[in-house]
Amino acid sequence: MLSHKIVDFTGPDDVQWIEAAEPAEPASGRGVVIDVAAAGVSFADLLQTRGAYQMRVPLPYTPGMDAAGVVRSAPAGSGLRMGQRVAVLVSHGCWQEMVSAPAERVLPLPDELSFEAAAALPLNYLTVLFALARRARVQPGETLLVHGAAGGVGTAAVQLGRALGLRTVAVTGTEEKKEFALRCGAGHAVLSNGWLAAVRDLLGDRAVDIVVDPVGSDRMTDSLRSLAPEGRLLVLGFAGGEIPVVKVNRLLLGNTGVLGVASREFFEQRPATIAELWGQLMELRQSGALADPPVEAYPFADARGALRAIADRTARGKVVLSRKAGGPSGLEQSE
Repeated sequence: MLSHKIVDFTGPDDVQWIEAAEPAEPASGRGVVIDVAAAGVSFADLLQTRGAYQMRVPLPYTPGMDAAGVVRSAPAGSGLRMGQRVAVLVSHGCWQEMVSAPAERVLPLPDELSFEAAAALPLNYLTVLFALARRARVQPGETLLVHGAAGGVGTAAVQLGRALGLRTVAVTGTEEKKEFALRCGAGHAVLSNGWLAAVRDLLGDRAVDIVVDPVGSDRMTDSLRSLAPEGRLLVLGFAGGEIPVVKVNRLLLGNTGVLGVASREFFEQRPATIAELWGQLMELRQSGALADPPVEAYPFADARGALRAIADRTARGKVVLSRKAGGPSGLEQSE
C-alpha cells in the first residue's frame, strides 16, 4: 500500500509518497476498512506539515482528515457493508490507499455523488453546518458575512448560507475569487481591502447578523463593528497567522457575541453529532438547496502540489487528492 508520510515538520516539500503497511483496525473492534478513492486537503494539513497545528501527531504519520471511497470490510452491527460507498472523517490518516476508522466516523454516500465531491464534505461542510446551525442558531433571512470566502471553509459557508436561507456577503482577496464566490451562491462579494466600508455601502451600518471568520488576524475588530445587535462572530481558525484579542467592552456595548467553533473537539466528545449533521447535510443536498462542493482535484500522489496551492492561496474551493485525477480542475468541472 502507498501512503503519504510526514517524517519531519519541514513543510509541504518534504511530504513523502512511500510504501507502508496496511492500516490495522481500531482496537475497539468497531473499525471499518475503506479503499480510498479521494481525500481532502485542508489548511490544517498544511499547518501540520510545518508543525504549526494545534494538534501535534507523533512522527512519522499520514495526514488527511477526510476522504471518500468503498468499504473493504465492516464489523457486524455497524450498518455498513462491503462495497458500500462512504465518506470518512478522522483526525489524520486519509492520504493513503486504505484507511481504517471507527464506524461512527464513516458516513454513507448517495450513488450520484462523486468521490471527489464527497471527500470535500466531511471536514469543512460538517464544521460549517455545526457553526451555523448549532453554535450560531441561524434563522432564515439573517445576513451572513464570510471571510476567506473562496477557500475550502469559506466556500462551504457560502453554499450552506444560501441553503439555510441566509443573505450572504463574501469577502475575498481578488476579483477572480469574488466572481468564484458569486458563482458558489453568495448574494454579494467584496474585496478584503476596505471590506467594512464596502459592506456598509451595501447593507448599512451594523447590519450583519453572523460573521464566519477562518482568518483571524486583524479582521476581528472590524468584524465586530459590522455586527447588528445580537450578532454573532464565529471563530473557525487563524489562517491570517495571528490570534486576535477581543476587548469585551465591545461585546457589552454592542450586545454581540464571539463564539468558538471547535468541531473536532465537540465531535470527539459527542460522536453521534457527526451522523446527525451528516443527515442534515444530505437532506439539504437532496432537496436541491445545497449544490455539490466545487473541488480542485490533484493526482493522489501529488500531495505536495495540492499543499502548495493552499500555501500560495491560489486554490478555489476544496482541494482534494483523487485516484483518477490528471491535474487541477476548477468550478466549471464540478458543475
